[in-house]
Amino acid sequence: MSDLFYAMTMPGLETLAFSEIRATIPDSELVKFMRGIALFRLTTSPENLLDLRTTEDVFATLAHIKGLRRGQDALRVLHSATLNADLVGAIASWRRAHHGAKPRTWRVVSQMSGSYDFRRMDGGQAVIDALRKTMPRGIRLVEDDADLEIWLWLGGNDVLIGLRLSNATMRHRQYKREHLPASLRPTVAASMSWLSRPTAEDIVVDPLCGAGTILIERGLLAPSQRLLGGDIREQAITLARRNARSADVDTTWKVWDARELPLEASSVNRIITNLPFGKQIGTRAENEELYTALIQEFDRVMGPNGLMVSLTSEDRLWDTILQEHGWRTQKKVVFVVLGQPASIFVSERA
Repeated sequence: MSDLFYAMTMPGLETLAFSEIRATIPDSELVKFMRGIALFRLTTSPENLLDLRTTEDVFATLAHIKGLRRGQDALRVLHSATLNADLVGAIASWRRAHHGAKPRTWRVVSQMSGSYDFRRMDGGQAVIDALRKTMPRGIRLVEDDADLEIWLWLGGNDVLIGLRLSNATMRHRQYKREHLPASLRPTVAASMSWLSRPTAEDIVVDPLCGAGTILIERGLLAPSQRLLGGDIREQAITLARRNARSADVDTTWKVWDARELPLEASSVNRIITNLPFGKQIGTRAENEELYTALIQEFDRVMGPNGLMVSLTSEDRLWDTILQEHGWRTQKKVVFVVLGQPASIFVSERA
């Protein structure tokens, strides 16, 4: 017997997140990709799902409704689907994921994209009305800070009702106590690390490390030979050191100019970095000059058979500069970050 689950990610990173799920739990079976969601089946216990690093949240599925009609009958469909869901089985999955804890409270969270003939809160109320009839005794409804969160996700042709197995620490890591403007989301940093095809022999550098999120996520994802990060801002290095200590990740941090790295030629085999978008930091014109200087330096320090994973919203500019300087992009992942499109490039020297 298998159970249905789904993982929520940054929109565009669904396939990457499921690749980590498949690697972590080999018996996982993909059912469907949706915007920011991977729906899948498991035949084993879901505890390992909470160890995923590229996923924002994981859910035990109560209902998957396809092609929900737009009329008022839709609310009755939501109510009926919730009423007939295996809530007891989902709560059992929640308890296994939370080491046997007993839930005392519950609430409903509703999200809607696209147009419907009812309000988001009306959809949520239909779910609440059904759960009042099926929720086990002793678990009471509250407005905030509930043990059990049942999420209603209305995404156009697909609707999901799920019991959240994760909590806020899955997306907002506990180690990340220090932040900077344009600081990278940990799940995106983990996704970049995953795309770098990590090995224990890696010598990894993040030349523009900011608060250190990329290298910390790389260190938590898999063993490496050495992690080295730097930034032109001394404040950033101070914050990166604090975050790394909190995460218990061994990393060397230095203040430097990424255009003139204090590293020997061919001394690293992985570069993972978040390039300035030219929005909160820098401008489009500055990026053109900066990116050109950076690729020349990256080319110098990268060893044979090395791999670079880079993130930018300057998609065309970076793609052009990579090609002009003899780099070949193996893979490009386009997703949405802070409301704007961005691309992760996985590149090697041609």
